[in-house]
Amino acid sequence: MQKAGTLGVMNKPKRPVRHRRELTSGALFAGIGGLCFGFKAAGIPTLWANENDANASATYRANFRKVRLIEKDVRQLTVRGDRLEPVDIMHAGFPCQSFSQAGERLGFEDERGKLFFEIIRLVKEFGKNKPPVIVLENAPNIVSGDGGAWFQEIVRQLQLAGYWFRQSNTKVLDLFEYTPIPQKRARLFMIAWSMDHFRDGRTEFPEPPEQMEKDITRFIDFLGKKDDHYYLPIENRYFKMIGNRNVDTPKQKHLYHLRKFVIRQKEPNVCPTLTANMGRGGHNVPFIWDRGGLRKLTEAECLKLQGFPPSFRFVDEMSPNHRYTQIGNAVAPPIAKMVATMVKSKFLRDQGK
Repeated sequence: MQKAGTLGVMNKPKRPVRHRRELTSGALFAGIGGLCFGFKAAGIPTLWANENDANASATYRANFRKVRLIEKDVRQLTVRGDRLEPVDIMHAGFPCQSFSQAGERLGFEDERGKLFFEIIRLVKEFGKNKPPVIVLENAPNIVSGDGGAWFQEIVRQLQLAGYWFRQSNTKVLDLFEYTPIPQKRARLFMIAWSMDHFRDGRTEFPEPPEQMEKDITRFIDFLGKKDDHYYLPIENRYFKMIGNRNVDTPKQKHLYHLRKFVIRQKEPNVCPTLTANMGRGGHNVPFIWDRGGLRKLTEAECLKLQGFPPSFRFVDEMSPNHRYTQIGNAVAPPIAKMVATMVKSKFLRDQGK
């Protein structure tokens, strides 16, 4: 016989268990996979990726063997023709040269700047299967450039495509401020939420920790000696510009940075932004003193300073210049993971999954 007062509890139907399906992503302007590494680390695999550069594509394939990479100009990419599967999140680190403060700042008048509109075109091609979330990455100057006109055009395009998006959906995230990695790398992240899937476009970006200890010796070897090709000969003009005045630098953890023909000595435990120009010569290349002399950073050191996993690899035949260019162009995976985790949290919360 049932005890009084327990019948209702014992006969109460169980609440059905919701099984959380795996979120998926697609990548435009994939590069060597910085965003894809971050999303993968957050539990969001990439189903397909698009990249036009042959060298970056070779590197991407070496690290994402299970991802379908479509190597072609994004302007030739189509949802139907290339069989792009619908995804929950589409992310794109579209070219920043047109918007960067360091560039010519031609914005959408530059052919590279116009590639942003290819993102919008592809979103519309998905129709009712458009991605619920769009994650964009670019230079911080895109918000204020041309008196704010560039950013207002991005807002307009995303809203017309059916997404919640305004300036509160953006945030500049600096690798130096958010992680133990000592590279100063501030990039703008923009998150757009489909009005068909989300009640609002509120975006809760994380705040940086109050204090983050830095130890650059975890990333750069100041005390060893590398292969000869990393060192500058004493007759080199950059060697002469930096000079021999700080041969005890290995103990001081300093880097030297050539910017606009001026040598800047960085404070201890700080690495300047690694750029694609590292693969094109002395400009923007960080140098250090070690036991072998004055040298540029190795590819392995640059990968660590970008936060790529130890499993990352280049194809053997890839030239050093191409490797440096690809590293400098990449999105830092730790920041990508942080953004992906935030997106995943809102996605699952708002969708009740």
